[in-house]
Amino acid sequence: MNYLYISIEKNHDIFELYKNLWSNHGINGIMVDSMTEGIKKAIAIEKSTTDELCFIAIVAGDIDYLPQLKILSTETNVPILIASFEYNEDEHHEALNNGADFYGQYIDAPEKNIRAVLSVMNNIEQRSKKRKAPNKIIIHEDVLIVDGHNKVFVKDKEIHLTGAEMKIFKCLTANRGNIVSHKQINIQIREHNPDELTPASIYSAIKRLRCKLLNATQHDYIETVRYFGYRLRAATK
Repeated sequence: MNYLYISIEKNHDIFELYKNLWSNHGINGIMVDSMTEGIKKAIAIEKSTTDELCFIAIVAGDIDYLPQLKILSTETNVPILIASFEYNEDEHHEALNNGADFYGQYIDAPEKNIRAVLSVMNNIEQRSKKRKAPNKIIIHEDVLIVDGHNKVFVKDKEIHLTGAEMKIFKCLTANRGNIVSHKQINIQIREHNPDELTPASIYSAIKRLRCKLLNATQHDYIETVRYFGYRLRAATK
């Protein structure tokens, strides 16, 4: 079993320093530079049969972490630790209210920081932490969809979709690579909306969705298959 931690930050030198120190405790470090990548990496590790995720560390100031913190805390079962170079009381409370297990300020002695993390991990391990059933996470290349929160992120930037746009996007991702007809999309949307959508209104919603994704990712993910429907595809070069 490989024991791992994820460090979400942008300072490679500090990461390498702590990575070497954590290796003395038998825990290897993985660095990612965005919350979206951190969520994807954490889910992959927790599904692995050969790796065990020990904790997630987020460097405040380097990362705009608060918009996705609650998602990360819902989708993982390990301590989430926020490290700040400058203590901020409001941020401290907001971080804890959104699922962080610890918020603390870096001190000059790295080993003391590590001992603090080990103490938090030990305390969390000793109590049973009740969590809700995880939300369904859908990942398509750089796009992260969190079904239960009705949110879409592209590299930490949230894309605001209407209800119809979200349902269409989830329908396309559920059938990625396959053609989805107007009828299939209509059925998906009518599940919570008794008013039948016309092909023109579906086209309008897909056009808006395509523009929002294109503006955020610079890729046209939605392919129109004439006379048949639509298909979600890999990013075009």
